[in-house]
Amino acid sequence: MPAKPAKMPGNFQDYRAPARPGGLKPNKEDNHYMEKIMGLMVMCIVLALVCPVLAQPQPGGGRGMGPQMYNPQTVTTVKGQVESLENLPPMGPGGGRGMMHLTAVLKTDQGSITIHLGPAWYLEQQQLALKVGDAMEVTGSKLTLNQKPTIIAKELRLNGKTLKLRDEQGFPLWRGMGPGGGPGR
Repeated sequence: MPAKPAKMPGNFQDYRAPARPGGLKPNKEDNHYMEKIMGLMVMCIVLALVCPVLAQPQPGGGRGMGPQMYNPQTVTTVKGQVESLENLPPMGPGGGRGMMHLTAVLKTDQGSITIHLGPAWYLEQQQLALKVGDAMEVTGSKLTLNQKPTIIAKELRLNGKTLKLRDEQGFPLWRGMGPGGGPGR
């Protein structure tokens, strides 16, 4: 005579899951949850693929007029008198994240020329006290912006002091810094 299987303690053998209407077949509610889970999985995969691409640095460091506008082949030096000063939002990719950009109009022998210097906070940090009427010499990349002659300054000489603003390729020396001299945001 075959041995009887051991009896489970308690009422375990009598336990049954509550019956679902329709038996064990998936119902519409199950399909709805599966669609939500699949949608979330697809979104997670897309984000995992897209986020690293978006995190890459933009040309010019996102800090105003970077090397994409600066051309080492067009470097020139001009001398003149400061006609006006203006703080403008930068024109580079990302707009410089809200940094104000100091621009001077320099009156030279050849006429007026716009000089893009850099973020106001950086120039203040370098203790540049530029004012209308100052005699200034600027070296930088000459180009035409908005049908006006413009120089993206690499360095300037003012009151016997030389201030470097960019390296030879046009990368800003303030790149990676933020107001206060620390790392940028």
